[in-house]
Amino acid sequence: MSSELHQPLVRAQGITKKFGGFIALHQVDLDIAPGERVGLIGPNGSGKSTLVNCISGMLKIDEGNIFLTGNNITSLAPHARVHAGIARSFQIPRPFKSMTVLENIRVILNFSGEQRREASDKKSNEDKAIEILSGVGLLQKKDSLSGSLTQVEMRKLELARAMSANPRLLIADEALAGLSGTEVDEVLQLIMGMKAQGVSVLMIEHIMSAVMKFSERLVVLVAGNKIADGNPQEVISNPEVVKAYLGE
Repeated sequence: MSSELHQPLVRAQGITKKFGGFIALHQVDLDIAPGERVGLIGPNGSGKSTLVNCISGMLKIDEGNIFLTGNNITSLAPHARVHAGIARSFQIPRPFKSMTVLENIRVILNFSGEQRREASDKKSNEDKAIEILSGVGLLQKKDSLSGSLTQVEMRKLELARAMSANPRLLIADEALAGLSGTEVDEVLQLIMGMKAQGVSVLMIEHIMSAVMKFSERLVVLVAGNKIADGNPQEVISNPEVVKAYLGE
């Protein structure tokens, strides 16, 4: 989508990240529109995780700027970015395993969900937690210890925890990893449904069929450089992209 048509929700501008002498990202630009679903792909080591770690604040960038709704958030700490509206799920789920599923959601609501809650939203944290768990199909597991969940249930809880932060942007980092075919479809539908809640989603994923189904726009990184950004069908037909994945 052209950033000229609407103010981007997130704008990453000229992002460069170095680890010693290694340039992990080089002058990468990325705009994400409100409610947009963007797929981020690239071969292993292309800089995908580095880019989302820069956007979420887990890594400090060496050059460039990151804006959220026009405000420069480059210097904000990760927790401040959560309060501002950027949440993420991790490739390896990180619930509090000694807590119940419901308690995992409550603790996130206490930390961040209230920060941007609309004044007209009178729901208690308990009601909000129940609503979130119902939305991801985990209501019947609310009193189970999170450490007892199956792989697909753990993925759903990871998404629920991210959504508890009331995000404007959700970064989904390989949220489908380790799932069976039917489980992939189930979790993908949950992620795609977030658009209806007004949430933009940036998804890193290796399962190309899922990426193509999910993405309204596809961005490709290779060796720290953005080589393609646009319509998914056109992007995967791009000779540079084909070469990056298949070789000469």
